[in-house]
Amino acid sequence: MHIALIPDGNRRYMRKHGILNLMDSYRAGISKFYDFLDWSMKRGVNEVTIYALSLENIQNRGRREIETLYSVFSEQARSVLTDKRIHDNKIRVKICGEKQYLAGNVNRELGKELISNMEHLEDATKDYHNVTLNLAVAYGGRQEVINAVRQVAAQNLEFTEENIQRNLWVKSYPEIVIRTSEDRLSNFLLWQSAYSEIYFVDKLWQDFTEQDLDRIIGDYNSRERRFGK
Repeated sequence: MHIALIPDGNRRYMRKHGILNLMDSYRAGISKFYDFLDWSMKRGVNEVTIYALSLENIQNRGRREIETLYSVFSEQARSVLTDKRIHDNKIRVKICGEKQYLAGNVNRELGKELISNMEHLEDATKDYHNVTLNLAVAYGGRQEVINAVRQVAAQNLEFTEENIQRNLWVKSYPEIVIRTSEDRLSNFLLWQSAYSEIYFVDKLWQDFTEQDLDRIIGDYNSRERRFGK
């Protein structure tokens, strides 16, 4: 099973709990994601895609917040290199998005450092096959489709669903898409989610629980997926 995740509500969680340091708030969100990954693996999920940072975030949010995100993600990429959970569970980490965009906006040096640390993490886990973790960073669903179409054209291939799929950043289709706090996809996996079951959870991301995941998977398992039949 492949579950995709849009973990929204970080800034509202910060205000709700009186957290003054933006970096501490994002670290709390990342800690919750590690819990989510553990819960998912226990339930037989073998692929997780998380919407970590969109192209729109980079373009539209303040410089201070983006620099904080770059720093937190870079710190996490370094720490995960030696994280037993990743290596014991043979989790392959893939970075999905316009990575080079990170170095051309906001803070070039922080962006280059983040790219380097993410690429080291990809390389360190490239031979793992038990679980795939797709980190959607500098990602946009429309941009992903445009990039895939350009790749198909550059290879002089026929424009088929299969050829476009092979050239997407995220190549498999999620059975479940979960979003906390809001009720929209926000340019996430637009191609891949055509037949996904989509669950909007009326909670801030840090308040999401294992019971919420069980409820979603239980509901999914009770559905008959017809794919237009």
